[in-house]
Amino acid sequence: MSLGAGMDVAHPVRSGHRAETAEAVGVGRLSVRGLTKRWGVLTVVDDVELALQPSTLVSLVGANGTGKTTFLRIVAGLIAPDAGTVAVDGLDPVRDRRRYQERIGFLSAAQTGLYARFSVARHLEYWASLAFVERSQRADAVDRMLDGFALRPIAAQRADRLSMGQRQRVRLAMTFLHEPRLVLLDEPRNSLDDEGREALVGVVTAFVERGGSVVWCAPGVEEVDAPVSRSLVLAHGRLVDG
Repeated sequence: MSLGAGMDVAHPVRSGHRAETAEAVGVGRLSVRGLTKRWGVLTVVDDVELALQPSTLVSLVGANGTGKTTFLRIVAGLIAPDAGTVAVDGLDPVRDRRRYQERIGFLSAAQTGLYARFSVARHLEYWASLAFVERSQRADAVDRMLDGFALRPIAAQRADRLSMGQRQRVRLAMTFLHEPRLVLLDEPRNSLDDEGREALVGVVTAFVERGGSVVWCAPGVEEVDAPVSRSLVLAHGRLVDG
């Protein structure tokens, strides 16, 4: 039984071998060229260009309905554009799907992806197995996320007994668990209290310092708490510096 419509939280690793360590995130170069997406007659993403280097946090803001989520889902490889290309470390989301997805962590804006009867720790353990984190490394990965998102005191609690903010912290922990290279966050502050926001900023800041790259979507730049490398605005389908 699920609290949401499937595990739309983060892309799992699709490789049986992971030699990289947490200290060697290192890559995560995003290249977006001429990206266009239409829903019917409405163009929601219009010839967008973006180059993102490692150790970069980009804020992407815009009003509701301007195409931020569509843009993130294209970059995450969940939907295809009508025109243009996306690459992460030179990998194509279709031709190189497994290797592409192993580099991506994606947090959707909805409160989905949790199973009612799974405890917090069981969610992280299950996600580690889905992500093909090496068996010998799973316990450490789970421990890092329990501590990183202040989940240890509720590790044994079932998901259906958590508050909305606690569930959001679990979803965030699942997003970062497999040490992706590029993390896409769609309004990650939703439902978080002060402790949750502090945990989020700490994990994001450490991830960027280790070489990871992050796109943080929010309605306004004031909701992006971590130090930002570049601010962007999506309006009328076009991406401009904010």
